[in-house]
Amino acid sequence: MKGVTTVLTGPERIEQREFDLPDPGAGEILTEVLRANICGSELHIWRGHHPLIVDGCVLGHEGIGRVARLGDGVDRDFAGQPLREGDRIVATYFQMCRRCPACQRGEWNLCQNAYAFWREPATSSPHFHGTFGTHYYVHRDQYVYRVPDSVPDRAASGANCALSQMMYGVHLAEVATGETVLIQGSGGLGLCGIAIAKERGARVVVTEVHPDRIASARLFGADEVVDLSGADTAEARVAAVHEAVGGAPDAVIDVTGVPSTFSDGVRTVRPGGRFVSIGSISPGKLCDFDPGLFTRSGAVIRAAIRYHPWFLGRALDFLADNAHYPWDSLVDADYALDDVEQGLRDSAARKVARASIKVSPEAT
Repeated sequence: MKGVTTVLTGPERIEQREFDLPDPGAGEILTEVLRANICGSELHIWRGHHPLIVDGCVLGHEGIGRVARLGDGVDRDFAGQPLREGDRIVATYFQMCRRCPACQRGEWNLCQNAYAFWREPATSSPHFHGTFGTHYYVHRDQYVYRVPDSVPDRAASGANCALSQMMYGVHLAEVATGETVLIQGSGGLGLCGIAIAKERGARVVVTEVHPDRIASARLFGADEVVDLSGADTAEARVAAVHEAVGGAPDAVIDVTGVPSTFSDGVRTVRPGGRFVSIGSISPGKLCDFDPGLFTRSGAVIRAAIRYHPWFLGRALDFLADNAHYPWDSLVDADYALDDVEQGLRDSAARKVARASIKVSPEAT
């Protein structure tokens, strides 16, 4: 039997190729893809801006699949739940090799071999290294979790990237009951972060420049949304937040990917507060920064790159326990596998918020 996968052949150039389906090795899984989403990181990769992903690799990392074949020794997921062919699963899009210096320090999200397979060319067996295809191969050092029956495919399709990332980010921000947290940006990441912070008992303030995203922020529980579209200077943006908050927030989480917002966030957080950077992932994009002001503030800056793998299991539990949030709305457009390029271009042009490649007709 054969399957199809989507290959990056150059900046903003892709093609779909066919390969024989592999038999999973011991401890590994071959999945049939149900849905695969196009997130902001995927656009960076497609444009050739990711420092570790190269031409010839397979696209796609966010998604949900169904177990097609289990390798020897695989009978449970990483939470100890029984696993069988036909079960829906999600897997971390990166691996933890457990042997590099970072893994030995317990910094599994910084594994130096995190993308050892994702960055492999499609011609390298087992070929199906990404989720933009009919099948996806899960390696032994990727954490795998069975999706709760109550969670629809559309809601679970972003669990292994956006939701897990924000659970980790809110954790690093040490958001506590009664605190005020500012989330800069209300795209997919920001909306997930709003819900997570709200369930921790925090007051959530959001900054946004796109009017169409303000209503979504409120649907996910934002207590206050500050429209910064008319604020032309850093001073004006910081002042607008402080006025809305009635002071300075205890924690700030930046998911915009806009370099100047990093500087704004550090200036906005209260003295001794916590600032977490998530959205800026492309090296070489710079901003003005005042180190003296930062030192005097006593604030803490933390980088949330990827996440510790068990946060994926927590993300699925969060979806199951908090079905009252409109998770389905995070994916607002479906594309067929043959239309991946159109989905990428529509996403880049902001015609859609988060596109989903609906690979299987059975996907919910």
